[in-house]
Amino acid sequence: MGTRTILVAENSEDDVLLIKRAFARGNSRSRICFVANGEQALAYLKGDGEFSDRRMHPYPDLLLLDLCMPRMNGLEVLDSIRRNADLRRLPVVMFSGSAQPKDIQIAMDLCANSYVVKPSNPALLVPMLQRIESYWFSVNRSSPETRAPDV
Repeated sequence: MGTRTILVAENSEDDVLLIKRAFARGNSRSRICFVANGEQALAYLKGDGEFSDRRMHPYPDLLLLDLCMPRMNGLEVLDSIRRNADLRRLPVVMFSGSAQPKDIQIAMDLCANSYVVKPSNPALLVPMLQRIESYWFSVNRSSPETRAPDV
């Protein structure tokens, strides 16, 4: 199996730095790519504009999607993904600081594969991301059609 790619849609520069460090400290073997807002997340997934070179911006095997982002929030992005026949099988983990039942319910209604609340203690981020990566790439079995065709 080749290298897996995780796309992280996160607008907080502090959280991006923490997530990068956590994946590095957790010895992730995945390629971790970042976008800063919902519009960029969809452009990346579709291979539009600056994301058209799939060697530099490979289609992800997993999307970690923040809830509160500018331009399009995570729920709007998730809704767009699930409505797009080329993207809808992509595993999407809502990765949010919100533990509000309303946010979780809406994400699940929009067919998020999982909802994970970011830990308030950064030291807990490493084992959490290790478990997420291990589950989605070692334990879980996805449809062979998870990867988008030429989008």
